[in-house]
Amino acid sequence: MKLHGVQIAAGPFRDMPEGAFGLCLDPHAPNRDAAALTLDIVDFGLPDPAELAATLDALRAAMAAEPDRLFYVGCRAGLGRTGTVLACLAAEAGTPGDPVEWVRAQHDRRAVETPAQEEFARTWLRSGR
Repeated sequence: MKLHGVQIAAGPFRDMPEGAFGLCLDPHAPNRDAAALTLDIVDFGLPDPAELAATLDALRAAMAAEPDRLFYVGCRAGLGRTGTVLACLAAEAGTPGDPVEWVRAQHDRRAVETPAQEEFARTWLRSGR
């Protein structure tokens, strides 16, 4: 999928391709040390809004600096936490329509697993971001 003009892949963080710029959302990922950015979110949980805002700012800065690089976002399964963060990033990028449905269409139909994650992503821009 493309956002902010760069290629983004997502899934289990353990599957991050070599050379990709990684955002790890799972504090227990075996290859967490390979991540350029980390944002610890409990499984089926929600990110801290201030920490997510800072992480997305850093991610966008990296995308602007290296637009030809592959960016990878992942957690344990690459669905709930990953989908939530991708939906917030998609909302910020101005993707048309519902950011949750966009992520489900572009990444995985099971993405953004809980009602709380759906609500968080759908209201991300209205939450003061």
